[in-house]
Amino acid sequence: MNYFLKLRFTTWTVIILSIILLAVVGTMLFFTLTNKSKEQSRHQGQFGQMLKKELGLSPEQEKRFKEFRTEFEQVTKPVFDSLEKKRIAMVKELSHSKPDTSILYRLSDEIGLLHAQLKRRTVDNILKMKSICTPEQLKKFEFLNQRLIGPEGPMHRRVPDKEKDFKHDRERH
Repeated sequence: MNYFLKLRFTTWTVIILSIILLAVVGTMLFFTLTNKSKEQSRHQGQFGQMLKKELGLSPEQEKRFKEFRTEFEQVTKPVFDSLEKKRIAMVKELSHSKPDTSILYRLSDEIGLLHAQLKRRTVDNILKMKSICTPEQLKKFEFLNQRLIGPEGPMHRRVPDKEKDFKHDRERH
């Protein structure tokens, strides 16, 4: 094979492989996005049922919790949508042959700010839920929050004796 024929063959191979790569990444993003919303809805329903059961909510409290959750979902949906767009933009930029780090750093900062908004809205939602709990429910609710989002929650690697550590933390404060 002469040089030009090899070059043409290599060029077409790179183009075809790039198209395949883009198709794979696009397919992964599509399925990730569609499965996230289904999974999120299912998770929120399970969380509401768990709260109802664990706290022994009255029908009125259950109604208020659902209102709080609906309001929370409405307020956070645009933030989740923005987060998803930023992540997609980051993936696109990273897929370039020479990604622009200033764009990537800006996107990282914007994602961080959006996460901060979500955390603030989560705090506001938890405070609303706490405001309608009885003192007995409040103790259980605080324990559930400690288990779910506290330092030894599911997002952390350490797997302690949660009830023991929670009691220890409460005694220190």
